[in-house]
Amino acid sequence: MKKLSNKKKARILIVEDEAITARDIAETLVANGYEVCGTAMTSDDAIEKTVALEPDLILIDIVLSHGKDGIKTAAAIHEKIDVPIVYLTAYTNDTILERAKETEPHGYLIKPFKDRELQTTIEIALYKHANERKLKESLDKLGKALLNTVTALATAVEIRDPYTAGHQRRVAQLAHAIARDLNLAKDKIEAIRIAATIHDIGKLNVPAEILGKPAKLTDAEYEIVRSHSQIGYDILKNVEFPWPVTQIVLQHHERLNGSGYPKGLDDGNILQEAQILAVADVTEAMLSHRPYRPAHSLNATLEELLKNKNTLYNSDAVEACIKLFKEKKFDFETEF
Repeated sequence: MKKLSNKKKARILIVEDEAITARDIAETLVANGYEVCGTAMTSDDAIEKTVALEPDLILIDIVLSHGKDGIKTAAAIHEKIDVPIVYLTAYTNDTILERAKETEPHGYLIKPFKDRELQTTIEIALYKHANERKLKESLDKLGKALLNTVTALATAVEIRDPYTAGHQRRVAQLAHAIARDLNLAKDKIEAIRIAATIHDIGKLNVPAEILGKPAKLTDAEYEIVRSHSQIGYDILKNVEFPWPVTQIVLQHHERLNGSGYPKGLDDGNILQEAQILAVADVTEAMLSHRPYRPAHSLNATLEELLKNKNTLYNSDAVEACIKLFKEKKFDFETEF
């Protein structure tokens, strides 16, 4: 069989509880230009060696005699390190295959396999993983560029409205903390953080004299301010966010009982992310000084949330917000 070219040797960890089989696989790998950086016979040993050796790929038998089986071991490994895994097994069925798929393996070989099958599977796995890393790096760069753009937009709003300078940032801090406390999925948490950072972007269209007016607004002025949710949506609707940011911005002043704006949506039609943002937005606004009123106390603010829980505001978000301030001593100055 043709050996690998003069490329860097891939370092492979073998997880196999049959010593003779492990040795045969190792000999085959070395003969074909790979480096065997270690072997393991148990789940714990496999996890420990993966962390210590940082292999380029792991060949792991699904059936292991001691501790976790190969699939559970692979899942535990993926929690610690990003490494491609190829499963080896002497038998298979639909149940095993479905379990294996959940760990997103890069290959699957049925014993006995030929040397050529092993090499081909390894090369495809390494190639696929390398491309996945490149894609992730590209997405990370795009994510950073998007975040920088979002931050610039947030700054533009705050330059026009000095009285609420930092409001969006602080709301993003609190909304992010609430979302984490509720154990939401990572995508939802990120969507909330991004949307909160620019939730008032529509205020770019509100005259500065209205934003900074040190007296009660007229009905006409209040309607102009209320338009900022819809205008924010209109500004952002053509931006291809990977999350429903535009809808969250649009809905952040909606209320569970349908009394909010701009659409008068009720509980079942308001995104969870927007409901969380609403609680963070109201909380930060009440705790902050405004031209037309002094800041409310923390107790008064939390009492307002409790009074309107399940009527205006999401119950879980309210409870999480109260816990953050009372039990976890949330502080806008130290968060993030």
